[in-house]
Amino acid sequence: MSSKWEEKLSSQCSISSETLRFALEELSESCYGDATTSKKVIEELALSCYFSDEDLRKFISEVSRNCPMDAKKLHKEVTKAKGKKEVAFSAVNKVIGKPFQM
Repeated sequence: MSSKWEEKLSSQCSISSETLRFALEELSESCYGDATTSKKVIEELALSCYFSDEDLRKFISEVSRNCPMDAKKLHKEVTKAKGKKEVAFSAVNKVIGKPFQM
């Protein structure tokens, strides 16, 4: 069952509510259970960086491989991307202190 948050965000971007639900669950688990900040990260990626379903799944996969992670630091780095998809993808590596590789 979709939440209102998933439905609203899905209607604003090109990401399915199922992918949004998956992303929220994974980020919340990988980032110390911080659902509020995880939602902010997802919203930033979807609305400012124009992530697609595939982009978001790749990003979440990278977070999962490198967890646990501080959600607030991740949000800060994603926000610094200022809509640049490539910079947003590098946020995970910046949070964990590893150089970005594509």
